[in-house]
Amino acid sequence: MKTLARVRSQRGFTLSELLVACAVITFVMAGLLVMLQSGQESYLRGSRQIEAQQNVRLAIDRVVDELRDAGFCPTCANSGVTAFAAITNTSATGFTIQNDWSGDWNGTSGIDTSGTVNYVVVNADGTTTTTQRGEQIVYAVTSGALTRREIGVDASAVTLVTGISSLTFTFQDSAGNAATGTAIRQVLITMTTQPAVQGQGTLQGKVLVTMIDTVRLRNRTN
Repeated sequence: MKTLARVRSQRGFTLSELLVACAVITFVMAGLLVMLQSGQESYLRGSRQIEAQQNVRLAIDRVVDELRDAGFCPTCANSGVTAFAAITNTSATGFTIQNDWSGDWNGTSGIDTSGTVNYVVVNADGTTTTTQRGEQIVYAVTSGALTRREIGVDASAVTLVTGISSLTFTFQDSAGNAATGTAIRQVLITMTTQPAVQGQGTLQGKVLVTMIDTVRLRNRTN
């Protein structure tokens, strides 16, 4: 009987105490949820930014390398030989690079616009290596993708990178003024890319990466 009386005398939670406990637990869980969402958004933003940066670097590096060496012309040093335009068919979203790999430019003709030519390289040991090269390379932006086609080598345009939000090419002379044809000495590239999976507009995970670069043509210095 004493044991029964002792059990009956123990107090439980009142309704108000239970409600307060539930409110505290709810508040704590809400805080944890906010922290979890914030951490997830930060992670997604970081990973998407890395992806977008890799896209823009991949595209920029390839374009910069070929623009820098555009206008290769072994015969242009000869007296009376006028150099050809290193870059043609220019627009804000594309251009064509020209190189005289075969070394037969005579001042008026010599750039093969349809097939390939033999490009001979003399190695350090005196031996030679011959490769088939196209003397025109076409870059273009189509539906958010940067494409490249080496005439005579590629049957169709090859996609280099996707996820491009905007890409513009500005062609300038050595003083930074707008230029065309043989007057082009440098190219200003402005590119904005985004990851393949983009966050919603209201989320912090949305990422756009912009890179600007200016490329000077090594083979056109005068």
